[in-house]
Amino acid sequence: MSEKQKVLICGDVEGHFKFLFNKVEAINKKSGPFDFLLCVGNFFGEDNIELEVYKNGAKNIPVPTYIIGANREIDLENYPDEDGCEICQNLTYLGKRGVYTASSGLKIAYVSGMESNSAESKPTCFSESDVISIKNSCLRGQPSFRGIDILLTSPWPVGITNLDPNKPNFTYRGSKLIAWLAAQVKPRYHVSALEGIHYERPPYRNQSQQDGNIEIATRFIALAPVMNTQKKKWLYALNLTPVDRTRLSDLVMKTTDETDSPYPKSMLFNQPSSQKIEPKRTQFFYDMDSKEITKRSRYSDGPVKRPKPEFDQAKCWFCLSSPEVSKHLVISVGSEVYVALARGGLVEDHFLVLPITHHQSLSILPKEVKEEMDLYKICITKYYATMDKVPVFFERNYKTSHCQLQVIPVHKNLAPGLKEMFEEMAECNNFKISELPMHTDLQQIAKPGVLYFYVELPGGVKLYHRIKKDFPLQFGREVLASDRILDINDRVDWKDCQMDKEEEIELANRIRKEFQPFDLDT
Repeated sequence: MSEKQKVLICGDVEGHFKFLFNKVEAINKKSGPFDFLLCVGNFFGEDNIELEVYKNGAKNIPVPTYIIGANREIDLENYPDEDGCEICQNLTYLGKRGVYTASSGLKIAYVSGMESNSAESKPTCFSESDVISIKNSCLRGQPSFRGIDILLTSPWPVGITNLDPNKPNFTYRGSKLIAWLAAQVKPRYHVSALEGIHYERPPYRNQSQQDGNIEIATRFIALAPVMNTQKKKWLYALNLTPVDRTRLSDLVMKTTDETDSPYPKSMLFNQPSSQKIEPKRTQFFYDMDSKEITKRSRYSDGPVKRPKPEFDQAKCWFCLSSPEVSKHLVISVGSEVYVALARGGLVEDHFLVLPITHHQSLSILPKEVKEEMDLYKICITKYYATMDKVPVFFERNYKTSHCQLQVIPVHKNLAPGLKEMFEEMAECNNFKISELPMHTDLQQIAKPGVLYFYVELPGGVKLYHRIKKDFPLQFGREVLASDRILDINDRVDWKDCQMDKEEEIELANRIRKEFQPFDLDT
């Protein structure tokens, strides 16, 4: 798969499905293939009969299409009851709110409906808790958060035309909560609709909580309705590399027409309602989600409530109950833990040992989960022994949301050189990895919230590095793939090792059968 993603985004469809998909099909044949079609604004209209031929399979939607929810109560009947639900082939309702991460790494945040003007909860409205939840989802497990790729909202953000040197002369209905969300999650592209016009704001540079930090720029694009009589632009094409796979120097590169942020710096506060600022006083900005809050503003209007932690297991790639999990790769399931083949594994029998329900890391596993994981380690060790191999267990608690203990086998004759190789490679990457004292447990030294890299080597040696800044994401694989260990340097990046689903199923079936004599319940 190419790292660059080709994306089409359109404004209010209003039920003109035939025109939309015919146009997209023509563009896709000429300039595609496109990976996504994203729709903002009112997707359904007064008459939605044109969608029936796509629902019954008589016609095909040419590009995987994702829509957000209703802005009007009259449209609710057209939406599924569940988030992330397919309406028909290649047409998916993303849901009320959330962050969709594509297999390429492209991050798309979205919120459905209009800003609520009352305490009453309506299915066509979003509230402060919704935008806080999206912000938390974007930042969770991202200590070096750069931003996201695309933010989809039907309403415009309030104040977006501020500082536009073109001084646009029109009125629009803006959302304060959308403005706050955009300031927090720093999208490279923010797309809205509903106002019946096309407007592209010059890119603006996002603000940082700390002076001197350079943030990425955002391009705001408002699209007109499909088939509008004024022939205003309603379709927009993007070709971009996901933000987490783009060099930082490219992300922060300035353009000649960029402006300062149109939003006040008070938008960087962690709750939309906490934006009352007394003039000529110093403010301290802090991360409400951080485990190490060291300062509070002495001038705050009162205690700021920490938002309740929210996590939707249905959207986690590794919670076993989630529809996102690759169940065809599962090798064994226990009471608390399951074992699966790693997607894009370094070798064929590269395992992941994971808690069934959501836990962030090994360092905070409940006692019963840890005990079953230890039993699975013994099973895996016995399995590898039949091939004269020994396991290397490692975990990277950095830029991950679900505990993943990686297990990679190496020949037993290579075991004596493993510790030295990890230490040398760490030095090459400008950090130190240390051996833990005998009988010291990971949970004793890695307190909740601490980021780390952890290794268990054959013979009981444990290595540990506390991550304070950036960390090479493929470090564990890099060490084991090196010339002195497995000698497969071309397989360091998992993306270069992916197989077709049919190949994955065939491999998993074979490994599952071979592992069965060593499984917990045998």
